[in-house]
Formats: sequence, C-alpha cells, structure tokens
Amino acid sequence: MAAPKTDQSPGEYDIVVVGAGIAGLMASGYLIKAGYRVAVLEKARGVGGRMATRRIGEAVCDHGAQYFSVKGRAFGSVVSESQEASAVVPWCDLFPRSETAEGPAVEPLDEVGHARWRGARGMTSLPKYLAEQLPEPVKTGVRVCSLGVQDNAVHVTCENDEMVVARAAVLTAPVPQVVEIFYSGGLRPPVVDPQVWDMLSSVEYSPCFSLMLCLAKPSLLPDPGGLEVCSGPVAWIADNYKKGISPVPSLTVQATAEFSRDHFNADPKQVEDKLIEAVHCWIDGETSDEVQARSLQRWKYAFPVSPVKAPMIAVQNKPPVVCCGDAFGGGRVESAASSGLAAARWIQRLLS
Repeated sequence: MAAPKTDQSPGEYDIVVVGAGIAGLMASGYLIKAGYRVAVLEKARGVGGRMATRRIGEAVCDHGAQYFSVKGRAFGSVVSESQEASAVVPWCDLFPRSETAEGPAVEPLDEVGHARWRGARGMTSLPKYLAEQLPEPVKTGVRVCSLGVQDNAVHVTCENDEMVVARAAVLTAPVPQVVEIFYSGGLRPPVVDPQVWDMLSSVEYSPCFSLMLCLAKPSLLPDPGGLEVCSGPVAWIADNYKKGISPVPSLTVQATAEFSRDHFNADPKQVEDKLIEAVHCWIDGETSDEVQARSLQRWKYAFPVSPVKAPMIAVQNKPPVVCCGDAFGGGRVESAASSGLAAARWIQRLLS
C-alpha cells in the first residue's frame, strides 16, 4: 500500500468522513488503523446518529435504534471487543408481539430467536466506545455545507467557515442531505455520472416519532421490556427500566411511519397525547398521574424506504468520494456498519 501523506497542514487530511454514526465510525476506525489521517465531522453535539440515548429527568431512554443483531464476522469482532470493554451486552433472543398497542394480551414467545444486543448504558454506548478509540476526537457541532473537488482534492466547507481539504471523502449522512452537500459544491451532473446522481436522488426515508416517558412506577410491559406492535399508530414500545439502562421506570414509544408522516408537522403536544393514549394500557394507573415527564423526538430520516442493495455508492474515483450508511444494504445497525467498512476498503484500494 502506498504510504499516507505525512506533510499535511492542520486543515489537510488523507480522508474526511462526514457523519459519526455507526457507519462513519466504522469507516474512520478502519482507515486510521490502515495508517491514514482522518477527520470525522458530525453536525450533532455527540456521536451515534440514530443510536441515540437521552435523559428525561432521572430516566434514561433509547430514542432511536432500540437494539442490534450480529450475523457477519467483521461486525461480530467489533461487538466482541466492545463487550469485553463493557460497552455492549446481550438483551434477549426474541421480543413478544401484539396485534394492537392496547394490550395487555401478547403473542407467546414460541419462535426461535437470535441474540439482540443493546448498549450497556444505552444504545449510544457502542458509538461512544468506537469514537474513544480514534486518535483525534470527532469534531462535533460541525455542519457541512458543501463538498467540491479542486486540484484533485476534496474541499469540504462547513457552516462555521472551516475548510477541510482531503485526498478522499466518505459521506454517511442521510442521502438527501448528502445530495444537497454535493449540489452546493458543484459535484453534480455532468461532473457526476447521471445514473449515479439519479440513484442517490431517488433514496427516500420514512420519518418516525419517538416519545420518551418518565413514569412514577414500573410499566406493565412484559419481559424483556420490548414489544413489537402490528397495527395502529404505534410500532414499538420499550421499557428502558426492564431493558436495564434506566435507573427509574420509563418508556420509549415509537410511532409507525404512516402515523409519523401524517402528523409530522402537527402540534407536538397533540402527537404526544395520541401516542400516550395508544399505550395507556401498559401504564399502571391514570396517565395524568403516572407520566412524570415526557419528551418527543422527531426523526425526519428514520428508516430508508427501499434500501440500496449495494453496500455503498461510488460517486467518483479521482479523488475518491463515496456514500454509505443505513440506506445501503438493509437499513439495520449491522448493515450500516458493514456499509461503512465497505466504503473504507474501497477508499483504501483507490488511495493505494
């Protein structure tokens, strides 16, 4: 492999990675181990993307991805290492299901499952652990405005007027945001292959409301604290206390894509009330008395509608620019991680 550059100024890197979710962290970790200097830019205040955990009073709630599974060897080795570091733990092998959110009757656990994992202190534990392994901290609170190409280098412009120059770029943000970044930097047809551009522009996401509730006493949700709902406005209910991440009783209620689309611009208080009413049977007592605090997260880009079958999309080769993330390969945590690894390996081949 050709040696990475060693004469960079502070704003110059071998590779810039946009987004510090699981895909961006897996990509950056791989490339750093290969000897490259990598800048990781994240617009949020912390890492993890939708592997997100929040405090509501004393309650701790996962309000994005609720768990992950492991099937492949590459991601499995990362999970094993993270387990040894006490960053992740197994949660269960299977979740019960209910035809409606109006419980309490649920379908029995009579299927063969496989391990579902969770972060030891919330889903954000895994991305935080991966970020801590990087030699340079992730640059959080940095919103990327544009990405262009000049003199065979990638030029990334940020909202704070910071410029990052690199030999290659990996973009892991939601694809509609990436398309805007490319467009603003002039990286669009005819510079970009029209077929590639059309493929990126066609990627769509479903939104999702995630309501977090701090309760006065434990919920009535069955073990292990996660319930898949098959109809109505609610898709998922989790008891963060039974899950093992919250010191006090709390629920996370995630709405269906249809409900979230229909009510995305509605008054948040009305959305909260509708979701609480839909799950009131799992709350032990009158909701007006039992719900001590609540917070609504509105995810605009929650789930890719039709994930791209390929693990990544190469936008151009010189300099290398590639898109990856949860919209590629399946839409789950492991597929996003595998997508990041695939993009990193592709970058490495082109820079060698």
